[in-house]
Amino acid sequence: MKKIISTLLAVILIFQGYASFAQLNNAGFEGGIHKNEMDYRDEKKYKEVIFLTGEPILLEGTVELKIRDEKLEYEYELSNKDETVTLEREVELERIIDDESHETQISEVNNILDYDEEIVVNLGGQSNTYTLVDYQMHNSTIDDKQPVVTYYLGNWLGSKVYSINDNEGEVKVDISGNIYGYDHYWGATETQKIHKDISYSQQIDDDSVIEWYGYADIDVSFNRTKRMEYFKNLPYQTSFAGGYTLTEQNETIMKYKYNLPYVEDNEVKEGIYNIGEGTERFETLPTQKKLYIPKLQDIKGHWAENDIERLAALQVVDGTNRYFGPDLYMKRVDFAKWIVHAMDLLEEDTHSRRSFIKDEVYPDIFSDVTKDNPNYQYIKAIKDNGIMNGVGDNKFLPEGNLTRAQAITIVIRALGLERLAPNPSFDTRFKDDDRIPLWAKKAVYVADQVGIANGTPEGYIYPNEYMTKAEASAFINRFITYLQRDMKEDYREKIINFDVK
Repeated sequence: MKKIISTLLAVILIFQGYASFAQLNNAGFEGGIHKNEMDYRDEKKYKEVIFLTGEPILLEGTVELKIRDEKLEYEYELSNKDETVTLEREVELERIIDDESHETQISEVNNILDYDEEIVVNLGGQSNTYTLVDYQMHNSTIDDKQPVVTYYLGNWLGSKVYSINDNEGEVKVDISGNIYGYDHYWGATETQKIHKDISYSQQIDDDSVIEWYGYADIDVSFNRTKRMEYFKNLPYQTSFAGGYTLTEQNETIMKYKYNLPYVEDNEVKEGIYNIGEGTERFETLPTQKKLYIPKLQDIKGHWAENDIERLAALQVVDGTNRYFGPDLYMKRVDFAKWIVHAMDLLEEDTHSRRSFIKDEVYPDIFSDVTKDNPNYQYIKAIKDNGIMNGVGDNKFLPEGNLTRAQAITIVIRALGLERLAPNPSFDTRFKDDDRIPLWAKKAVYVADQVGIANGTPEGYIYPNEYMTKAEASAFINRFITYLQRDMKEDYREKIINFDVK
């Protein structure tokens, strides 16, 4: 649905021509999930659970989304398996976007413009038609773009009123929802927590009215993840032992719990409740891309062999040469290039769906890096994204050796996580804490907390020692793994308390 606030992080729809930001999920604000086949079709398979009748009813069908600069339009066609329950819904939302008040943030507000919804239920020998007669909904979300990750947060309140059989009764559903999400090159996750309060009143005959209250909690999460998998080459007479495959897969999960009354023969049974839960999901077939097969001759048996091969397969490091030099010191310019390649920072908004487009310019960036420098584009990208700012008097020192403290600071700055550190003064847990430069203290603390840099088994971080190319390879691989796995766990499993394999 809306760029930031889609009801769940669907997985990557690119909408061409959408200048400031794009949306990640397109299922709407109804608490359902859709299957994003990554084929760019507007119409997607869709599931939703409704609770209007006092029983949870799983509906399946399609949702179609149309995005306009100032408007979002949704069209749903759903039914249960035996088609005794059908739902037709059209919703139109206005979009109010503020992308000018802050350089790295965008806010969006969505309000209802128009709606049309009818649910027909033929169950237990009875037929009821629920017609939506009033729908109020206000949503607001905020994007915060950091150098390699865009984080976002949203919330909304809604109220839907249905007429039963042309004013025989009424069902009111009050809805509150929160959205937590991020998006980067290696993946994206959006999780929504939705609460629905349902109040039901229907005139059964001249003397009796059935009234009840119930509620439901719905947790929905959309995820896109890129993974690397190694495949061994089985034949003996071959030029290479095996190779990596890069896969990308989208999945959506809906977990719901409900506490509803127990209704029998149009009578609410006091003290008896209909309590339960359920789970639904969609998965797409992973896309696959075979990666470059490096043939470096000086890494076999090295402790960082796998890390180096992974980065070489991704062409983050140059695997075309015969020698890598794993124990040589890491140069600042090479680390900049590796970060740019690993995060695809030379590409303009083709991977991070929640990123901002910048006009391409070619200014002088550092006194020791001119436009003629063969690595100019990488150094410019790393500076433009606020990841490496140089040292001293506007110098980058491209051939300078990289220290551990510098590497850690660069990665934490790229993630935008400095705020996780306490205010000075504080000590890290490392035995050589007193040797950590003041400018790197927060980054080292955060890197330890999130598991990107844990130091040695003896408890040292050695902040001022130069990092070797092998160590840098392992460090960037850990950075990528954090983006692929650890962030998803924080934004999905820890929020919805659901063990997803």
